[in-house]
Amino acid sequence: MTDAPEYADPQRYAELAGFDGGYRDLWWNQDFLELMAKRWGLHERAHVLDVGCGAGHWGLTLLDHMPTHARLTGVDAEPNFLELARARANARPHGPRCEFVTGRAEALPFADASFDVVTCQTVLIHVADAAAVIAEMRRVLRPGGILITCEPDNLAGNLALLGTSLPTSDEDTVEIIRFVQRCQKGKRTLGEGDERIGHQLPGLFAAAGLTQIRCHTNDRCMQLVPPYTDPSMRMAISQELAWARQGISIIAATEHDARRLHAAANGTPEQFEIGWSATHRWLTDFVEAVEANRFTAARGFVFYIASALR
Repeated sequence: MTDAPEYADPQRYAELAGFDGGYRDLWWNQDFLELMAKRWGLHERAHVLDVGCGAGHWGLTLLDHMPTHARLTGVDAEPNFLELARARANARPHGPRCEFVTGRAEALPFADASFDVVTCQTVLIHVADAAAVIAEMRRVLRPGGILITCEPDNLAGNLALLGTSLPTSDEDTVEIIRFVQRCQKGKRTLGEGDERIGHQLPGLFAAAGLTQIRCHTNDRCMQLVPPYTDPSMRMAISQELAWARQGISIIAATEHDARRLHAAANGTPEQFEIGWSATHRWLTDFVEAVEANRFTAARGFVFYIASALR
């Protein structure tokens, strides 16, 4: 194992990000998206750019709420992700109206004022300079066009995820949050993004000269209640157990990356072992409770949706 992040391997990143299957579709309620599409006026828009499109989930989701002649362009730095996006688009009726190209969010390969919708989902948490990416998104947005970003505050979200039926002690809860906070500081130190970028979006939009800034929070809870017969519950359980069997939790990801980020924040090996052990106890308890059909949780997450006009 090298010091490089595990997500540097595109195939591994796709596994860690849940690109395969419908796990990411669990992030949204369709009636909520219909409401947001009305608020954003997507019925009047014709061309959407999905920045950092990955396997195409978010851009294709928005296209479902746009006119039948609307087009989608997805851009991502990883060609392997674009192949996944093309396959996903081609499996849908509007596949011919989709195009996916290689490019970086910091230097979008498009002319000024090319799109009337520019969007991204869970991208700004992974970039070194979110303001620079927003400036690029604004550049390629037409006057009167709308910019839409969906980004979390993962520190707050992790605290919410700890509110379950598990008997997690107060001491472990504190150690897990301290551990996660230190790892997130290490990520910022390494220039790999800010896991709390969601709550900064209004200020970043204002600084970029965008207007009519509006923020909302996602209304989705990925609730789990035995016997987990609901399709969305089965999908969530299947994905998270698959991660757990590799020692990966939705709170702290992989041990390799957690150790790397923790060290970048000047965390000591002793502090790492305390935090990782508490996180691993939580993960072990989660797996045992799910397999015994006794895990319950609302599992809300802190996901900000910000929009603004150019």
